Amino acid sequence: MKEQRNPHPHVDPRQPRDGVRPGTNPPVFVWKPLKDGEPCELTIARDPDFSDIGMYLKGLVEPVWLPEEAFALGEYWWKWSCGGCESEVFHFEITQDSVVVEVPPVEQWLKALPQEHPRIYIKPDEVEAFRERGRGPASALWSDLKTVADKLLEEPHEIEEPPYLADRARFYEKYFTVWHQVLASSRRFVNDAETLALAYLVSGDAVYARAACRRMASISRWDPDGSSHIDHNDEAHMSVIWHGPMTCDWVWEHFTDEELETVIRQFRRRGEINYEHMHNKGSYGVTRFDSHAGREIVFLAMIAFVFGEHIHEAHEWLEWLRPVLCGIWPIWAGDDGAWSEGPLYGQAYIGIMTYFASALKKLTGIDLYKRPFWRNHAHWRRYCQPFYAEWYGFGDCGVASAGSKRGTANLVELINVETGAAENDSYITALRETAWKMDGGKGFDGRATDALLHIRSDGAERRARCEDKGMLKIYPGAGWAAIRTDVDNPARDIAFIFRSCPYGSFSHSHADNNDFILHVGGKVLAMPSGYYDGYGSAHHSSWVWHTKSHNCLTVSGAGQRMRSRESLGRIENAYEDDRLTYMAGNADKSYEHIAQRCRRHVCFLKKHKVFFLVDEYIGRYGLVGGLEWNIHSLGEFNVNEESKKFIVEREGSQLEGTFMQHRNSFFSVTEGWDPPPRNWKKGDILLQHNLRFCCVDLKERGNLGVVLAPGHGTIKRADVESDFEGSIEVARIGEDLMLVRETGRIEYEDIATDALAVVVVDGRRYDIDDKGIRLE
Repeated sequence: MKEQRNPHPHVDPRQPRDGVRPGTNPPVFVWKPLKDGEPCELTIARDPDFSDIGMYLKGLVEPVWLPEEAFALGEYWWKWSCGGCESEVFHFEITQDSVVVEVPPVEQWLKALPQEHPRIYIKPDEVEAFRERGRGPASALWSDLKTVADKLLEEPHEIEEPPYLADRARFYEKYFTVWHQVLASSRRFVNDAETLALAYLVSGDAVYARAACRRMASISRWDPDGSSHIDHNDEAHMSVIWHGPMTCDWVWEHFTDEELETVIRQFRRRGEINYEHMHNKGSYGVTRFDSHAGREIVFLAMIAFVFGEHIHEAHEWLEWLRPVLCGIWPIWAGDDGAWSEGPLYGQAYIGIMTYFASALKKLTGIDLYKRPFWRNHAHWRRYCQPFYAEWYGFGDCGVASAGSKRGTANLVELINVETGAAENDSYITALRETAWKMDGGKGFDGRATDALLHIRSDGAERRARCEDKGMLKIYPGAGWAAIRTDVDNPARDIAFIFRSCPYGSFSHSHADNNDFILHVGGKVLAMPSGYYDGYGSAHHSSWVWHTKSHNCLTVSGAGQRMRSRESLGRIENAYEDDRLTYMAGNADKSYEHIAQRCRRHVCFLKKHKVFFLVDEYIGRYGLVGGLEWNIHSLGEFNVNEESKKFIVEREGSQLEGTFMQHRNSFFSVTEGWDPPPRNWKKGDILLQHNLRFCCVDLKERGNLGVVLAPGHGTIKRADVESDFEGSIEVARIGEDLMLVRETGRIEYEDIATDALAVVVVDGRRYDIDDKGIRLE
């Protein structure tokens, strides 16, 4: 119980952490039990000696507790005990910045539930008014929805039960082919049922309701304990319960008695299975953190809301879910809004969470959207997911499709609706315009998100918040950062997206701490390599997961620790003034098997619009290696061995790289992947190109500087000259200077310092060392 604290929030999930100021009041309390099910005691005091006890609870069988009422401002100390053992003491402070979000007991939720249906986002007495809005001011909405729904009426409303899957470990291709077909067909079948239900909700035309009922009755004839059981094929299981509860809620009165009995029986058993899987096999956010669990907790809550009076255990489910969904969530992010597994996985999982958050708000007035995460999440997307981006990266599903842009626009608009934010309007519009240019509107999502927004909207007053005008944005909770020169104008924008993440390299994350993506003039010129062609496929596990497929440092072929919660990164010492921005990515833990230290220092010189990167490496005792600097692009690399430069160009955008390394070295330029993605020649997969700059000397330590000079249209590419003097590598842009030392001190012209690197811009000198930027 007094084990060493671990920086990873999954290895050590205890909350509130020692010394924090929680963003939400009251905070959730989480601890790791010694033995599952053993009752615990929780003590909260106003003093470190626990003489002023504010709260004492005993007999707690769940290792999580969310108070019902906000705490008074001030400092608190807390501990827990179990089986005669007592934990260490944790300290936290509630400040005026802690947003009050009080969550009453589940009994009050259930009292707020209408006795009749619908009850998700809309109540029975609100339906007629909603329909009037649908036919009046929102007539364009109904026109689009009707077009889609009418086409769906012509399709079959029956679906066969899926076959069992092959052994994944032995027959991956056979497994994946069937698995993917089942996922796609079953997901679309129920999504389309929701669209039909929505068409009924808007129009009142029972034809749409009956079609939706037939679909839900059909899929409800599947055996929940058969081929779609969560332990055999959880995607098929989730296809039933993802959009199923809302669909059933909206068309409830149009089921036949026989259909309704079948549907209730199906969702009762699915809910039981979900709870057994989520609760009885570990505690979400405490001892288990599997990715799909983040969906299943929401689906369980929606089943309880819609079918609660028909499921005796529904109250128990909601009691467990109350602190999980209203306190612990999200487990892949912090209050700053960044999502550690990347934009596309974040889009899915956060979008799913809005089902619960919006339903709870509509039913009870409990507003989880007040939590800092939500508005900050939209901010993170605006800066780290450019609306024009061709590639997202930093997690599975890196391709920026038209559908992904619409999905982002829908999510950010929903956040605007629920939080009253107005600062993202231009971003939402630009995303949708970009998606339309990509596919001509063919990618309209059949879920009719606009109609859902109409249901959810409360007409809250919207205000744009004042934002920092600097170029550098840091999101330390999930280890993301962005340097943007013009977020609204692609032709003038240089977007450098950086990641050094404290969540490790497992689940849908890769061994890619200190990785970066670079967009210039609306084109991606540096990107992670590889495609998500199936989780654990040969390409995915042997290329995408590896550091070599990212814009990271490798050492004599060795990369970062893979599939490890201990492969930790973090962003440190952020700095910005009128001349430059600076940050450092600390990936020491990621390279711990081969290095004592591996850090990437990143400067952006605003005047010249160049990036100055310094990779700092100290090997483990007795180990030597050659530094390798990797970069990948959709464009071909042209190299100059003599000047140690490369250039890559795409449609008028260019990036020139200058390596500050005059010792023996060489370039390795290749194309493609080893192994390639599944069926890559048959799809829309674009060929990628790879460059590796290799230092020949094998050393125990080394520092490698690189200057990246982008150019496009009005962005003139800087003329970078490089030289060396003794152990000092030098790069110049006119009178301005960048220096990196190999060993010893930097002594160059009138500069003498122990710093790792030096930047001089317009006569102002910046030394770079362990503590970041030091002005001289």
